[in-house]
Amino acid sequence: MQHDRGLNENQGSSTYHSFQLKVEHRFTRGIWALLTYTNSKLITNSDNAETLLNPTYFSPYERSRNRSLAVEDVPQALNIAYSYELPFGHGKRWLNQGWPNVLSGGWTFNGVYRAQSGIPFQISSSRCNVPSQFVDFCSPALLPGDSPFLQSPTHFDPSKPVLNVSSFEPASSFDFYTGRGARVQNFRQPGYSDFDIGLSKSVRITERFTFQLRGDAFNVFNAHHFNTIGTFIQSSGLGGSAFNTDVASPGFGTWNGNVSSPRNIQVSGRVSF
Repeated sequence: MQHDRGLNENQGSSTYHSFQLKVEHRFTRGIWALLTYTNSKLITNSDNAETLLNPTYFSPYERSRNRSLAVEDVPQALNIAYSYELPFGHGKRWLNQGWPNVLSGGWTFNGVYRAQSGIPFQISSSRCNVPSQFVDFCSPALLPGDSPFLQSPTHFDPSKPVLNVSSFEPASSFDFYTGRGARVQNFRQPGYSDFDIGLSKSVRITERFTFQLRGDAFNVFNAHHFNTIGTFIQSSGLGGSAFNTDVASPGFGTWNGNVSSPRNIQVSGRVSF
């Protein structure tokens, strides 16, 4: 009863430290730019990804083991945003009279670039022969002096494992034993970067009504990263694992097919009043 009751208790805690930098400037001639950078560390004993159906916690008798890096820990994140009002049309330098003004005026070009570190790996064993009253999660430790990687997680042969199963406590050891690994490990999945651009034109129809035509290209360079950032199955913005992280699985360490979203182009219109 104590174990079940714990599922419904709000007893999570976290520690977050960060350095945050923000530089914003509005230049002359319709140019605006913003740069933000965050260097941080998030430690917690629970995560927002946990549910009643997929818990990752240790025995009530080993509660201290729950404290580790957070699954959503992203130590470095850089964002650069800008917008530029093109120098055409009313009040601008060129084509500011007559029909040329109507066609060429009101255009704004903008873009956003983001680069961030990858989130930590969470290694587990589905073979966890421990009574459920005592534990719901077996966490293999990385063996001392061993590297978790057989290949680079960013440049690899997909027919071969990226993670080295021999570097962790074996699945066969989890008989009335929960492992010595942290709830979340301190080595990381691939990072992520993205560049989006947009072009919009605003037309004032009357004093009250304004029409905006807009075109956007997300991931304009069609870059692919081995996580699920931006995909329909991932809404947190952090990205899920692209690798099998279950040491009891024959496919441990192999790519599971997950990849970030491809280029996406859309055109939209909006009436404001």
